[in-house]
Amino acid sequence: MMEKSNVFVGGAMFAAFVSSLCCVLPLIAVIFGLGAFGTAAIFETVRYPMIVVAVAALAFGFYRAYFRREECAEGEACETKPVSRINKIFLWVGTIVIATFALAPYYTGYIAAAITSPNLPATESAPVVVTEEPAAKKTVVLKVRGMTCEGCEAHIEVPLRKLRGVISADADYKQHNVTVVYDSAQTTVEKIKEAITATGYELI
Repeated sequence: MMEKSNVFVGGAMFAAFVSSLCCVLPLIAVIFGLGAFGTAAIFETVRYPMIVVAVAALAFGFYRAYFRREECAEGEACETKPVSRINKIFLWVGTIVIATFALAPYYTGYIAAAITSPNLPATESAPVVVTEEPAAKKTVVLKVRGMTCEGCEAHIEVPLRKLRGVISADADYKQHNVTVVYDSAQTTVEKIKEAITATGYELI
């Protein structure tokens, strides 16, 4: 029979996995060319409650593995059954897995940006080198659907900054938009929009 501590660790890993879906689903969708998952935003609302559940379950697993003692009746001698080495290894592996899921918003965007940078023509892929203030400098703010965390911001910013003519790109997942400063003599709003949709997110 599985140790109760392992059951709690398994539950903690599941809760942590659910908490990471807000960023994992868009990453999966982009990699497989499915477009951004609008439903990922639903998981953003349960992210922190799920992390609390995961930490609580993990803490209980550590309690059972390292601190729990069997209760004995008065006058009786009893000994706490030692926790097996395998169960302790499972506990620590579970801790690493949970931490990986919990921190997903801070690195999935960079992974997605590295793997799925838009396939732009060679002439468009080189970053612009600005030696002086461009005369045709413009700013556009685009509303984007599908960003659910800080990692998603990087997922959009990195390919945009590689687009020739783009001076700066700053995404804000809370405001659901991206602000792009660009040289209209070298690129257009349409090319900027194409670079964003190529990463799997949708323009509103």
